[in-house]
Amino acid sequence: MKKIYIFIILTSSVFAVRGQFLMKSDSHILKIGDEHYFNITNNVDVGPSGAARVWDFSNIETTSQLTSYMYDVAKTGKSLDIPEANTVLEEFGVKFFFRSAGNIMEQYGTVTNNTITKYDKPFVKMVFPFEYGDVYSGDFSGKITGPNFEQAIEGTYSLEADAYGTLIIPTGTYNNVIRIKTYKEEHSKGSSCNCGMISYKWYSKDIRYPLLTIIQSQNANGTATIRTAYYSKVKLNESIEQETTELENSKATLYPNPFNQSFKIDYYVQEDSPVEITIFDNSGRKLSTLQKSKQAAGYYTETITSEQLGSQQGIFYINIKIGDENISKTIIRSGE
Repeated sequence: MKKIYIFIILTSSVFAVRGQFLMKSDSHILKIGDEHYFNITNNVDVGPSGAARVWDFSNIETTSQLTSYMYDVAKTGKSLDIPEANTVLEEFGVKFFFRSAGNIMEQYGTVTNNTITKYDKPFVKMVFPFEYGDVYSGDFSGKITGPNFEQAIEGTYSLEADAYGTLIIPTGTYNNVIRIKTYKEEHSKGSSCNCGMISYKWYSKDIRYPLLTIIQSQNANGTATIRTAYYSKVKLNESIEQETTELENSKATLYPNPFNQSFKIDYYVQEDSPVEITIFDNSGRKLSTLQKSKQAAGYYTETITSEQLGSQQGIFYINIKIGDENISKTIIRSGE
């Protein structure tokens, strides 16, 4: 692996380049307990790279929504399969296993319903500190295991802060943002291909997660945008820190969301306390209640099934009472 600093200093832009913020791990690494809310939109072009750019995506239209969940790897049943990881990011029912330590975030694996991808040589998802002009690259290897097959894989990756400027999205205008371009090429061991995935993510100094993400696929036929999404509920890092501090003693996470037949509730009890979980349908009618007279301090997971929910579709309201504190959550049941 290597990190190469590339400084492009033009007489007219020295001051602007120096004014860009430095991405650091304490403000931009994945944080256990967070939820990241996306609006998925129509696909758009990524726009130009370089200094002092303006990207106007104010007219993108929402087509669906997505919530990403970050939680401790110990809360998943696959923690023994990928023991190097300490953080899981889950979205679309896919679990991404990361190790976040110090100034580096590495991906050690991915788990779906049918397959496990495990890297013996992980690829770097992000390295800190990072600023406009920085480039980081390396290679990775591992294997994919599924029903009745196992395939060795390898590949290369690169990270580049290829642009900075002003980003305009439906939630507002954000100045002094940095765009991180990531390229990952993965193929079966021993083969070669002209294919890969490219992602562009726009970051702000005061917001932990990307404001906008555009993902492209690349193959012999060219490059095509396959997903565009923006951060729909922006919170400043200061607010995130405050919320996490206030709720870390009894934080609850529901996943997957949306769900079909069942979903899980992860929650944390700081000290021995009674716990009560109540589920309501979208009309406010109580469907079921789970009561624990006393639970010792620690992490817990409850699975909610169709037997407790009935056949209703749509939104459900979940109230989790831990000691004297109430946490309210919503979750959506899809028909798929």
